[in-house]
Amino acid sequence: MVLPICAIIAFIITFLTTRWIIRVAKERKIVGKDVNKPNKPEVPSLGGIAIVAGFVSGTFVLLIQDQNYERIISSILLSSLLIAFLGLMDDFLNLRQSIRAFTPIFAAVPLAVFSVGHSAISIPFLGVVNLGIFYYVVVIPAALTISSNAFNMLEGLNGLGTGMGIIMSAALAYIGLTRSGNIFVAGEMALILLASLLAFLYYNKYPAKVFIGNIGTYFVGSVIGSIGIAGYMYTALAVLYLPYVAEFILKARTRFKGVSFGKVDEDGTLYWNDKPNSLTHIVMKMGRFKEYQVVTILWIIEGIFAILAIYLQTTVIVI
Repeated sequence: MVLPICAIIAFIITFLTTRWIIRVAKERKIVGKDVNKPNKPEVPSLGGIAIVAGFVSGTFVLLIQDQNYERIISSILLSSLLIAFLGLMDDFLNLRQSIRAFTPIFAAVPLAVFSVGHSAISIPFLGVVNLGIFYYVVVIPAALTISSNAFNMLEGLNGLGTGMGIIMSAALAYIGLTRSGNIFVAGEMALILLASLLAFLYYNKYPAKVFIGNIGTYFVGSVIGSIGIAGYMYTALAVLYLPYVAEFILKARTRFKGVSFGKVDEDGTLYWNDKPNSLTHIVMKMGRFKEYQVVTILWIIEGIFAILAIYLQTTVIVI
């Protein structure tokens, strides 16, 4: 019963908090233009705060009910909250790329402390490799930094990042909940994140009533990364992020000045007639799609990688 209660609480808190944020953001003019619409409407921002609130609430209930796993729960939560704070600062201060890229390294400390004594990872078709101190000072910080920053890159369309997060957290939840010990707890936390994102998607789907904001994208990316790290699901984590590797390459060609937005016709069709600097642009070049259709195609692509991630983690890499 503990597991459904955690997820239900996360869902309810996220749902209610999102409604409150929409009202407050409108009153205080904390809004952003939805540039993928012909009339460019203003939409309340900072919706990611609701995801943070829901996830923290569900995780707190889990911590109360299962205190034997306090270390893994606390490490995932603390590392993710530190990066969420970075995202909040970015929303208001528009931080430089260098700060956004390297600050998450320090947020990896709780995860590194939790992982002390477990420096071996399984690599597909190679087996178990013990990385020693290299695991704590390089692998964990790099994994968390990449997961949080990469997730922030592929965003800009209604529901895109939220849906991608739902697919990724569902895959990690399935892997974790079919195992035991720390991996099972990581799966529980993935389910809590999944519930929070499902509640938020109701408001964030096309046409969006609220934007997720940098605090949301950084937080979701960091939670997914932290769960993969603490739950020793590196293979699944790597496969789930393959679309983001492609996004990184496309954005790197523009020195990370490229956008994921499209150009919009009067009928709402999105198009891109320049060199693509995002996966969204590649989809737009495939045909005439509305915004929600572009998002759906990218969700399907991520879903395929999620299935592959589950297969490789549970079949090739047996935890």
